[in-house]
Amino acid sequence: MDHPEIGPTMSALTDPLDGAQLALLKVMAEPFLKDGQWPFWHYVEGMMDQLGHDDAEAVLKSLPKVGGSQSSGLVGPWYGLAWYDRVHLADDSRPALTAAAGLHSPELRHFFGDNFISVLQYLVKQQRNVRFSPNQSDPTYITSDDFRRDHPAVTNEFVAALPSVFEHEPVLRRGYQPWGTNPGGWRFQLHKWLKDYRNIEDLPSYVARVVEVTEAANNIHLPEAPLPAPSPVFRNHRAFRVGGDFSDGIPTVTGTIIPRTVLPPEEPPQYVNEDLIEELEAKQGQTRLSPDKLLQLMRELNACFRDRHAYACHALVRAIIDHVPPILGCQSFEQAASSYKWTKTDKKYVQRLLEFKVQADDVMHRHIRTSRGVITMHDLPNSGYINALLRECIDKL
Repeated sequence: MDHPEIGPTMSALTDPLDGAQLALLKVMAEPFLKDGQWPFWHYVEGMMDQLGHDDAEAVLKSLPKVGGSQSSGLVGPWYGLAWYDRVHLADDSRPALTAAAGLHSPELRHFFGDNFISVLQYLVKQQRNVRFSPNQSDPTYITSDDFRRDHPAVTNEFVAALPSVFEHEPVLRRGYQPWGTNPGGWRFQLHKWLKDYRNIEDLPSYVARVVEVTEAANNIHLPEAPLPAPSPVFRNHRAFRVGGDFSDGIPTVTGTIIPRTVLPPEEPPQYVNEDLIEELEAKQGQTRLSPDKLLQLMRELNACFRDRHAYACHALVRAIIDHVPPILGCQSFEQAASSYKWTKTDKKYVQRLLEFKVQADDVMHRHIRTSRGVITMHDLPNSGYINALLRECIDKL
């Protein structure tokens, strides 16, 4: 069946939305397009209530999604129109919309249908131009500085807002890392999985490819079908917008911080950056405080992450954040989060780790019950948060 605006449907992600779902997309999209940051859930609930929808959480969770096991808490890779904390939607959490929401939202259609696709095409092109060495296997990165150089007219605010996109798209989430000393700085690893997104020309074909990859990761074998043809809405594809007029909906401010997200299919095998582990190893015997236990916690966390031991990973992240405060001159992580002199970005990362302690308590202290547990690998906090914390601690030792 064809959707009148989206074109040929390829999955549940293109099913028509009802009035409440469309209202939710609009409520979430407008603040993002204004300042590059997804709104607090408190704002979304309040606005939806004023519009006559008194159960915003039910509306959010009703948005279409594919992959995972719908009957067991979305265990396994999944992708939908929105990312959100499936365990607890706190007032200060920031659920986010994905590129797939641009298929339905007039407000997001230009941002995801033009700018997002052009950024993806840029990264794919850079990956194809990587020069490989027969004697080296080091990863290749594109940084936010490289992106500014290649697009000299783009604003710093737009570049800083790109992580709000990277964090919620599987192929981009796996390559993105915070980078540099400037708030909003980032680097992107030109990994081999970008090859799966070559020849993507518009948003419908991108979403179809994400669905294909997600379903394959869940071992769901679907009959092969051609990618959907570009719809009239996206047929007049424009190149990446680098002009100075951002009144048509491109984010114009910095400060984008993303809530915890589902990890992508086939996530990289490391959670703690191996370079940080090597740096800490080099400091053994040269510091007032012994790094031995911290090193072991970091190594065990990466080992459990590779083997997909969700509960062990949660416990080890909690152990690390409770172990390091003395390095920062603090007695507790709560004190470190509130009193230590962080950069603006790192302060927000540390606040996310502080919020994570509630979930870690759930993992370690909730008693056995008759129903199945819902916490999985996908519920771990963004690895960039713990790496930023460890970066600061190693610099202080």
